[in-house]
Amino acid sequence: MKYIFIVNPNAGKGRGKNLIPKIEEECKKKNWEYEIRMITEEKSGYDIALEYKAEENVIYVVGGDGTLSVTLPGVVGTKNKLGIIPAGSGNDTYRTIKTMEDGESLIDIGKVNDRYFINVACTGIDAEVGNNIEKFRGTFIPSSQLYNVSIFYTFATFKCKKIKIKTSVKNIEDRYTILSICNGSYYGGGFKIAPKSRLTDGLLDIYYAEKMPKFKMIPLILKLKNGKHEGKRRIHKFRTNHVELELDEEIAFNVDGEKMVDKKFIINVLPKAITLYNNKEFVEEVLYLDANFFTNAFTLFVRMETLYFLLLILSQFLILEESNTTVSFPNW
Repeated sequence: MKYIFIVNPNAGKGRGKNLIPKIEEECKKKNWEYEIRMITEEKSGYDIALEYKAEENVIYVVGGDGTLSVTLPGVVGTKNKLGIIPAGSGNDTYRTIKTMEDGESLIDIGKVNDRYFINVACTGIDAEVGNNIEKFRGTFIPSSQLYNVSIFYTFATFKCKKIKIKTSVKNIEDRYTILSICNGSYYGGGFKIAPKSRLTDGLLDIYYAEKMPKFKMIPLILKLKNGKHEGKRRIHKFRTNHVELELDEEIAFNVDGEKMVDKKFIINVLPKAITLYNNKEFVEEVLYLDANFFTNAFTLFVRMETLYFLLLILSQFLILEESNTTVSFPNW
């Protein structure tokens, strides 16, 4: 058995590439037979994983959730085991995996139409915030503020869409604010959307937020940050292994960091579909004293706290707007 490291050199602003010397050092300490493979424009993580489809190795994805999403189909249906070294900006899938026991375990994956996912597939205002970041990338806006700018843009332009949700548990036809199909627990860079979700229970946790005034969306998102939204009014949760979604217009679905657009989505859970290789000690050794790790962690913390502050301000303006109150500013 070999250890194959599929590295996204652009993940985490070059963090994936910078981890290679440490990966090699740790592999040599353990006398592992290993290969380092780089993702390029010509060859994706999926392409590289497919090269080993007839073998039985541990395939480590060194990158973020998007890299993992692209590589995953190359592992499904093979005897290869999947490992993750989080080197992206959000790394939400690994947040769930690091809570699991070390060793090998069979885990569930989800499938949206023809796309696999491990963590979360979502649509609504939260997904649009992530998707709208691309509108501002490459502009004068600093990269550290793209997420915050997207928050304001999305709140200004967001409109609740009508959707039909069909499951074996219940059917819903309504306008929605958030709809999240969860196999894992986290999304959006640390928002705990599904606190009780498990990768081994054969079920998806469905969270559905009704249409609501914009000023009420803000407290909802703030509660999502800490996983305190369950049981709140207008938030519905149920568990199932099959979901069908139908809309009158195309919408953007965010699937483990990758965008897909359609009017109909068929979502299933595939129980015990892949073998997870979880070696937290090895991952921690690779990440130990990684300067980019601490920089990214600090940046994420600042981003989250800044977002929290901006959302509080925005909520006050939206409340004033709903009440038709005039806002006046002092003459400085």
